[in-house]
Amino acid sequence: MLSRNLENPSGMKWNICGLLLILSVPFCISVGPFKSCTKTYNNLCPIPDRTSDRIMDMFILGRDGFMGYLKTGNNFARNMSGILSCSNGSSVNTTQQLVNMKVFSFEENTNCTMNTSLTESKDYGVILSRNLPYKLNISRFVIPTFVCLIEGKCKNGTWTDWITDLRGTNETTKYFKKVACNITCLNPTKTCQNAKYNSNCSAINAGEESKMNNIEIQDGKATCFKCGSPFEVVKEVSLPKEMSNKFNANKTETDAGTAAEAMKNLSSILSLMGNLTVASISMGNVKGILKKIPSESEIKMSYFIYSSETDIKVLDDLDQLKNYPNVFSIPEEAAKKALNQSREKAFMSVFRFPSMTKDAENSPVLNDEVYAIEMGAQISNLSDNISLTFPKNQAIGTPVCKSWDGNGSRPNWTTEGCTTLTEGEHITCKCEHLTFFAVLMIPPEPISQNDLNALTYITYIGCGLSLFFLSIGLFMHFLMRKVKATDSMHVLINLFVALFLLNVAFLSNEYVARAGDITACKVMAGFMHYCLLSSFTWFAAEAFHLCLQMAKHSVTIKHYIIKISVVGWAPPALVVSIIYILGKYGEQTIKTDTSNVTMCWILDSDIHYYVNISYYCFIFVFTFTTFIVVLRWLSLLKLNRLNKVEKVQRSSTTTLDITTILGLCCMLGLTWSFAFFGYGALRLPSYYIFTILNSFQGFFLFIYYLKASRHFGDSEESKRTEDTNTENPYEDLSTEDTRKAI
Repeated sequence: MLSRNLENPSGMKWNICGLLLILSVPFCISVGPFKSCTKTYNNLCPIPDRTSDRIMDMFILGRDGFMGYLKTGNNFARNMSGILSCSNGSSVNTTQQLVNMKVFSFEENTNCTMNTSLTESKDYGVILSRNLPYKLNISRFVIPTFVCLIEGKCKNGTWTDWITDLRGTNETTKYFKKVACNITCLNPTKTCQNAKYNSNCSAINAGEESKMNNIEIQDGKATCFKCGSPFEVVKEVSLPKEMSNKFNANKTETDAGTAAEAMKNLSSILSLMGNLTVASISMGNVKGILKKIPSESEIKMSYFIYSSETDIKVLDDLDQLKNYPNVFSIPEEAAKKALNQSREKAFMSVFRFPSMTKDAENSPVLNDEVYAIEMGAQISNLSDNISLTFPKNQAIGTPVCKSWDGNGSRPNWTTEGCTTLTEGEHITCKCEHLTFFAVLMIPPEPISQNDLNALTYITYIGCGLSLFFLSIGLFMHFLMRKVKATDSMHVLINLFVALFLLNVAFLSNEYVARAGDITACKVMAGFMHYCLLSSFTWFAAEAFHLCLQMAKHSVTIKHYIIKISVVGWAPPALVVSIIYILGKYGEQTIKTDTSNVTMCWILDSDIHYYVNISYYCFIFVFTFTTFIVVLRWLSLLKLNRLNKVEKVQRSSTTTLDITTILGLCCMLGLTWSFAFFGYGALRLPSYYIFTILNSFQGFFLFIYYLKASRHFGDSEESKRTEDTNTENPYEDLSTEDTRKAI
């Protein structure tokens, strides 16, 4: 807390005797011959060569026990300055470069006296190395809470008011200006929170002395860049040959049994570290970090990172956590438990094992890497869990965090003691014990080979028949048409084209995948995805067209067919183009209990869910609502006709109703909704229903096309027009008209 106690009973000018800034102690300034301070401070340093008692050219201070002031003026060179220093009440005025600015260190005692000792700012890790713009170099180990830079001719009442207002500030930068006086105060931590490392003064294994935050202050604004390294200094320890050759870098697989043995014997490496606190360990293709645990008072949360550029490192600049996808944190609780169990040989270690031996089930491992955390002690039941974060990348399957206790020649993965959190592109494992850790990608439960064969045969037969009948429908429409097609027929034929292309893409997909051409497979995946999205869109277009037909009043839309065609074909092309540019198409493997099947499709499951599933859900809500409304209209029309006609051929009517309903379901794409039931006990039945209905969708639509088509009747040729007038065909309550409109 900063405060001031200033009095001026005789209107005298203030005389700044010194700068006293002590954390949680009142800010006190003495004036003239009067003593307005409640405490008496001895050996205060006078300011030499003052031109006026009212002005202070410039000073810099930090709230955390670092303080000092610096004099500038016209009689000094741009890169030079008068340096104020003091010891035991004496003052020295010298001219030096700004690098060696002197500061005062005050220590309060019970006698209200102040002991001063001469130190330099660099002893506090703060150096003012340049002016205009001013440049501060602050060591990351002693960052003050905030730093103020005051320039110009300032009355002491002005700057003391400002500093008093700044107590406890959390602002990044605050700038004040009054006539010839201005002050820039900043929070160094917040100012440099998102700062980047300057490659000219940075290195991966830079020493502690080079880890500086460099802040440039000009015109009330502050910018920051960092020097040094975000990691603790690490040196590699040379291991005996029998240890360094445990894992041959030329082997394609890391033996799990050897890995478990190596982790159990890590304590033997401590003697090879000597005075090192952190050491890099390399055993063939297995690399890791071994860090000694300091005294209990120095224990804190430890962070390790991994990247292909740096390997495993110990991170001490926590602002850089977000820049590394693989992050492992070991809490204080775990370190204290290890220290209590093995005080003389307490350590923590993180090792990476690429391509480790698979378990008995040949489970796929995320990024094909296993990590081991070992502390040479039995650590379990942690209340503050160990955290491991991994990038999800383009993994297929459900990520599940699992651990292995190191027993046996093969991993026996278990979820005990670990929980899995998936956030965006990252997977985080929270575990309460130490051991080997990995994220296993659990694929969807495979179906039996018999069911796969049956579904495959149904699919090929159904798609073949659909393709045949869709082609006949298109042939009849384009070559055998007697009259101009109605708008309803135009919309239906566009749906025919979309489904025809989808069936062609699906039937040829597997053959393209088997060819092994990556580019061709990507193109095929994009083409099939485009056909699928276009089919969904034309389902919605059919529903929209039915809604217009059911409107009670005429609806006029200029260039109706052109507009609805653009909506039906253009948006899917845009979506597919974006996904193709992102590189999300490729070869995908479908697993069964005995074999695998490859196809060209979307590699990222998230895109499949967000684009395909969510889009169809939206389409389904619209088309299903339209379907219910149409059925209600048909039921009312049928009821009205039954009231007028005494004899009804029920068998013929029933056949007509089934054909109409099934045709509507196919035309609106409702049969695709059976994919929603592909879970639990309904999973396999839904697969069969989905496969049958959608494989034969083209055949069902062709039957509906024959029933609804006017091409072979005595319909009058409609007049060519640029406007489309869609009137309600149900107002005359004619069953025949109703059927034709649909």
